[in-house]
Parts: sequence; structure tokens; C-alpha cells
Amino acid sequence: MSRFGIRLIFVALLGFMWTCTQTEEEPSETGREQLHRYIDEQLFDDLSTFVAARTYRGVDQTEAETVANLQKIQEEVRLQVEQFNEKQKVHKLVPFEWKKTINGREYWLFGVRVGSGSRRVALSSHLDTVPPGTLEGWEPFKLVKEQRTYFGREQEFYVGRGSIDDKGPALIAFNVLKAVARQYDGDSKLNGVTLEVLFDTSEETDMAMPYYLEDKPEENPDLGVIFDAMWCIRAEKGGERPVFTLKRGSAKPTGVWIESLDTPKGPANQIPESATAVIRSDSPEALKSFAQQVASLYQSHGFDDPAYRRAELSVDTSGLADNRLVLTTKVSGAQHGSAPDENREEGTNPLISLTNFLSAQVGTHLARNEISEMSRFITWSWGTQVFGEHHPDLLRRNDEVFKEGNGTTYAVTRFYTNPEGAPDIAARVEIDIRYALGHHSVAWDGKTEGLVGGKGTQSVFQDTFTKLLGQFPAEAGYTLEFQTRTVFPPDVRLPEGNAFQRVSHAFEQVLGEQCPRWAIGGGTDAKGNTNLIAAGALFTDKMGPPINYHGINEGAPVEDLRKSADILYTLLTDEVENAGKASSTVRPLFTPMHIAPDFH
Repeated sequence: MSRFGIRLIFVALLGFMWTCTQTEEEPSETGREQLHRYIDEQLFDDLSTFVAARTYRGVDQTEAETVANLQKIQEEVRLQVEQFNEKQKVHKLVPFEWKKTINGREYWLFGVRVGSGSRRVALSSHLDTVPPGTLEGWEPFKLVKEQRTYFGREQEFYVGRGSIDDKGPALIAFNVLKAVARQYDGDSKLNGVTLEVLFDTSEETDMAMPYYLEDKPEENPDLGVIFDAMWCIRAEKGGERPVFTLKRGSAKPTGVWIESLDTPKGPANQIPESATAVIRSDSPEALKSFAQQVASLYQSHGFDDPAYRRAELSVDTSGLADNRLVLTTKVSGAQHGSAPDENREEGTNPLISLTNFLSAQVGTHLARNEISEMSRFITWSWGTQVFGEHHPDLLRRNDEVFKEGNGTTYAVTRFYTNPEGAPDIAARVEIDIRYALGHHSVAWDGKTEGLVGGKGTQSVFQDTFTKLLGQFPAEAGYTLEFQTRTVFPPDVRLPEGNAFQRVSHAFEQVLGEQCPRWAIGGGTDAKGNTNLIAAGALFTDKMGPPINYHGINEGAPVEDLRKSADILYTLLTDEVENAGKASSTVRPLFTPMHIAPDFH
């Protein structure tokens, strides 16, 4: 063979080797492509595993059982990190965990990091859920695919408890981090920033995130997205939690009366799935007569709004022989306590329907007692309304941030007869209030971001409810009392603020428009920290069907998860690219806001 031929073969071999080397070193797909493939091929299976883990608190599950199920998810995350790191050459994912016992309660969150810079960017979600609720055909811990009408067209939904709040978004955040880590593996830009995902384990009851940020100020993010709402939140209402009680009297009713009225045990920030009244009588014939009429009376009852959608009523007469009639109403529509207006618009609160109806029967079909008197108080104070329309001077407020139709809301969510641990109390009612600026004791100056008036400032509801009870025409012999506490002040952000603008910029790059500026009632982990913005995964502020946030048949719109993944990926890659330019010396305006149990 000639020298020229040998040289030609040698050059060809070099070219082949160079091509092989490049094929081995260059990723076969970009981080964004990897993310899309995950959503298409693996998200449903992973979310099925997460949903199957029962991570709600209370009702029929112990704290130990809840923690054990959360630990199963933590172990799954750890295994996925190990598997992912096998293909990482330089920048490995690093799991971390934080636990601390405060006032006898253990707070716990865990997460995953990549990068080594002093500048921190975090995506935060949570893995606990609200209780499952009960409804025939609803299997909360078995994830299923359904087609539902959303934004005017049929779309795919993943349906199961936690699918949208917040296990589905948690998996999206985790895999966004993996995609960015894969994209920048070996790139020195990751040495200028630390990216992380955080998983709160008690967001629905007593948020761990604020305690973590307070305990670890050096780990506070320079920018954080609380991925547990909708795109994008510029303000959150204040939170108030009143409890009204009626003391037990000595007089025994005669005729037909309400022996008990109860909702299932559950958090006050969840509109109950049902309300049940047990009716008794000292006359079997009188009880039978009422049982024969009650369905017709209910259907013909005139509520305070002719357009009101009454809850479905079931009448159980199987116990008449034992002097027992049972009336049950069922929920429909949105069940999040922060959205009673949406529940009323498209569904119904079963407790409101039942108390309004029963209180109207007193004096004709029912005798007066403590249960009927508490029902009458609810009816007199709020009726079926949720914005305080019955007493606007005391209860109705809206402003330039929480505008007309989005002002202070009242969700009457729990009614307990003879509550445990209170032998002198006949009836107890819990209300979830999300309040506008006008119900806060400190006015907003229109320019300062964060908690209005600062941590610890109070609402005006102590005075408001004192006046309300003073005006209530209580029947003689009944003592109605209340206790109330401000859980957190309103939190307002400026749309032109740095954190909001950076998140909005990523949103605009993906969707070609500015991020919406929602003012909501929900309380998120962003409260009190101006470097945190609540955003995603939803592209609507509607919490009822077909999403059913906090409700029966909770569902995650897959397209919303997909678009959210693209926005978060864009946000993190922007932060990596700009890490060298951005300052990490400015710490957030942060007053740790410790959210009370079951308030979010």
C-alpha cells in the first residue's frame, strides 16, 4: 500500500475515534428534552408511587403512620438520586435533611441540591396532603388517568389525593433539577450557584419551611419558588381562625328536636364532605310525620338567595323504630377553605345548607335547643353568603389589592355537637377566614413588600365579633361565646419587585406573556419572606372542578404540569447563566411566619 493510502486510513481512524469520543461525552439529549421525556414516560408511574403513600394527618391515621409513609417517599427520592448520579461526571445531586424539635413537635423537611455557589435558588413543594374524604367510587390512593374538560377542551388529568397538591408538582420540581444538573454537568457555571428542591412534610398542618429558614439563615434562598399554587401570586390574604361555642343548658326539649349536628372530623381549612343531623322526638308519631315531610320542606325552603344551589339531602328513616331520623347533606364543588366563594358559585357547602334549613324549622317543626340556636346564629350571621353580605359594616371588606369579589371570605367548615374535652359545651363551630387589608389593624402603605405591619400584627376581628354577638338576637337562656386568633397578616408583593420579575421573566420566555398577578386567600410557604414567590403549577385560580383542590376526585392537569416544568427549567437555567453577574449578598426581608396547624 502507498504512503498516501496509509495516511488516508490513519486520518479516517482518527476521525472515527474523535466521533466516538464526542458521542460518549456529549449528552444524547438536552436537559429540556430529558424533562419532556420524563413527563411523557415516567411521571405517571412515579406519581402513582407517591400518591399510594398515605401522607395525610389526623382522621384515622396516627402521626407515626404518616411519618413512615413520608419516609418511604424520602427513600424513593434517595434511590432516584443514586441512579441519576451514576451518569453524572462532575456535578452530583446531594440529598440533605433538616429536623428540629420545637415546643415538643418535630419539624422535618428534606431535599436535594446541586452546585456549590453561595447564591441559592430553590424550588419548594410539599409531600403531605389533606385527608382523603369519602365518596363512593373515589379511590384517593390509586392514581388514574381521566379526560376532563379544562379551558374549554378535553385534557388529560392524573387523579388521586396529592396529584396537584402537591405531590405532582413536587415530582416536576425534582426532575427539573435533574434536567438542569444533566445539562450543566461539568460546566463551571454550576460552581457559582446552588440549586435545590425542598420537600416540606407538614405544609397542610404546621409548616416546617418557616422554622427551617429561621433555623438556617445561611441556607435561605436568594430566590425561591413555592411551587404550590398558581402562576403567579402577588398577595395572600390574612388568616383568622375563630371558634364559636354554645354552653350546655339544663332545659330538655320536647316535641321534635335536633339531637346532634356534626361534620366529619377534619381540618378547618377544608369544606366538609358532609354534614349529618340526628333528629329525635318524645313522640314517635311526631317524628314520623316530620320524616314524611322533611324532603319536601327542604326542596321548597327559601334560602337567602333564590339562585342558591342547595346541597343534596338524603333522609334515612331506617331508625324511626328507635326514635331516630338522620339527615345528611353532601358537598359539591371546591373544598378549599380559602375559596368558599368558588364553592358557592359552582357547588355547595353541606353544612351551610343544613344549618340554614334546620334553623328555619324551629318554632314550627322543630323545638329550640342549643344545636338549633347555633344553627340560627350561622344563618343570621352569614346565611349562605361568603363575603359577609348580611352584616357589611362589620364583615365585608375589599380594597385595591383584594378587589370586589375577592375580599374577606368566611368558610363555615366544622360543626361539632358535644365536642371532646369540653363537657360544658353543647356545640362548637369553626370558621376559616381569609381577610382583606381592611380587616387588618395596620394599614398597608402601598409600597412595602411582605407581611403588612410585620409579624405579630393582628386583625380587627376580636372587636368585630364582639360587636356581632352584641347585635345577635339570642334567645333567652343560651350563652354564645367566641375565641379568635390571627394566624398571619396579609402578605403583599410588588409586581415590579425583583423576585416577582425574575419569575415572571421565565414565564414570559415560555408563554410569550406576562405572568398573571393573583391575590389569593391561600396561605403558602412564601409568607414572610420577600425572596420567595408562590407560583405554579396551575394556570387558573379556580380550585373547584375539574381540579378539586383539597376535594374529592382531586386531579392534576398534565398540560399545566408540562408547561410549569418548562417555566421552572427556564428559570433555573437563567439563574445558572447569570450566577456570575448576580449579587448574593442581599438577604431577604424575612420575618419567619409560623403557620398554625391546618392553616394554608
